[in-house]
Amino acid sequence: MTLRWDQRSRSTEYTSNWLAEKGIVPKGSGGDVTYIYAQGKLQAVHTFNDSGTFTPLEAIDVEYLVIAGGGGGARGDGNGSGGGGAGGYRSSVVGETSGRGSSAEAKLSLVAGTAYTVTVGGGGAAVTSTNTVGNNGSNSVFATITSTGGGGGGYTTAGGNGGSGGGSGNNGAGGTGTANQGYDGGGSAGNGSGGSGGGAGSAGANNGGAGGNGLASTITGSSVTRGGGGGAGGTSGGTNGSAGGSGGGGKGGGTSSAAVAGDANTGGGGGGSYQVNSGAGGKGVVIVRYPVFTELESLEMEYLVIAGGGGGGKVYGAGGGAGGYRSSVTGESSGRGASAETPVKFPSGTYTVTVGGGGPGGTVGIGTIGGDSSIAGTGITTITSTGGGAGATYGGNGGNGGSGGGGGAGASAGTGTTGQGYNGGTGHDAGASQSCGGGGGGAGAQGGNSNVSTNVAGVGGAGVSSSINGSATTRGGGGGGGTSAGTAASGGSGGGGNGTAGASGVGGAGTANTGGGGGGANGTGGAGGKGVVIVRYLTDQGARFIVTGGTITTSGAYTVHTFNDTGSLVVA
Repeated sequence: MTLRWDQRSRSTEYTSNWLAEKGIVPKGSGGDVTYIYAQGKLQAVHTFNDSGTFTPLEAIDVEYLVIAGGGGGARGDGNGSGGGGAGGYRSSVVGETSGRGSSAEAKLSLVAGTAYTVTVGGGGAAVTSTNTVGNNGSNSVFATITSTGGGGGGYTTAGGNGGSGGGSGNNGAGGTGTANQGYDGGGSAGNGSGGSGGGAGSAGANNGGAGGNGLASTITGSSVTRGGGGGAGGTSGGTNGSAGGSGGGGKGGGTSSAAVAGDANTGGGGGGSYQVNSGAGGKGVVIVRYPVFTELESLEMEYLVIAGGGGGGKVYGAGGGAGGYRSSVTGESSGRGASAETPVKFPSGTYTVTVGGGGPGGTVGIGTIGGDSSIAGTGITTITSTGGGAGATYGGNGGNGGSGGGGGAGASAGTGTTGQGYNGGTGHDAGASQSCGGGGGGAGAQGGNSNVSTNVAGVGGAGVSSSINGSATTRGGGGGGGTSAGTAASGGSGGGGNGTAGASGVGGAGTANTGGGGGGANGTGGAGGKGVVIVRYLTDQGARFIVTGGTITTSGAYTVHTFNDTGSLVVA
């Protein structure tokens, strides 16, 4: 399998082997078929450099670029001659323009199984006879879309009308371009010079100036300019012909230089000439493209979003609650015994991933609630896990949160959040230094109540195990309760910090990137552990996108992105 990504151009080259392995086939036949990555999707591009037939295999909406043949330049042997106008330029590519400064047209809806004729217009033929006007280019046609051939250059006459107008001969007016296709040709004030041909992007210059410029399009995956007007011919005063417009316009010819034809498959106008043969117009082109995977415009991902744990309390402090725990991993569970949530389809875009920090432990009294973790962006409903509740101080209530903080002596425990975590446990007042704090709630179990008969603080609630990254890891444990002279309790499995005994003890911190609650203490409560955000998707599906962000690993059939810190998830 070969897949090359060009970061500079943000384009992808898909090789035939990779396409075959994925069973990717175009939705239509005809032309030269290539594949590019554009507008956030894998797209098939059908390029017709010659006439043919396009047949969609299913009903599809397509973008198109239809350019007619460019007009040929005129030949003058006594006075200047005009350059040929570019072929008419019509485009429905989103974000680009059609000729003559018009907006992109609507996409074309095609019927399955219908053979649509594609006609690629030829350029106007070169002129070999003396003092002769140029030939108009031929129309290009795709289904109901027709682009008009470019106007031929004039000789002592006006330039020819067309998709873009031909430049005039000496003392004439430029030919008229077609609305939404191309600009007028340049005129002549009778100074011996002709006008240049109009282009898709600008009018031809007067009195021997350069041809009108064409327009750039990225329909094939790279920017290509087409539809330039032909330059005017030289004069009897010995001047050489003028330059053609950008996008394939041919240079004009003079006594010492040949006129140049418009570039093939750009619809460029041919150069006018003086005493030499004129330049022919360039052949047109028809290009059609459409997304290959309409059903995979979004990438489905499973996620694990854990918020920061709450800080433990001070003074017979209770344990902090674990950060809220939300999971959509098939076969696993979210916090508080909830079933796994539904995986989310992420459209192409940039998503903000916030990893909540752990709440600081209490230095005066109650700890601090942990920070929320989330995934947010356009096209999805924000996924937010709530920070863990703060562990209480003596006589205070535990804080509410993803999982509830433990309660202080003789007070209530904090409440956890449905689908994220359990309530904390309660503490007890035994008088003097024997009082104990309750355990912080965990994602998988309620925090333990302290034991009044033995003066043992409450244990932290257990966390929940997940194998989203390929190995079973338990996260979201509640912090253990603390005491002064009683017995402190351990934190819950999954990163909960241990409670601490002693008059000036410091509670254990929750483990980083587990969302574990901080342990309670008499001196200073332990800090909660920072949260984590992990997403995964089937590698085969992800290969159709470019996905970046976090630390990227693989596990079996999945690609895994782990965010230990705040960042961006990009699906392109």
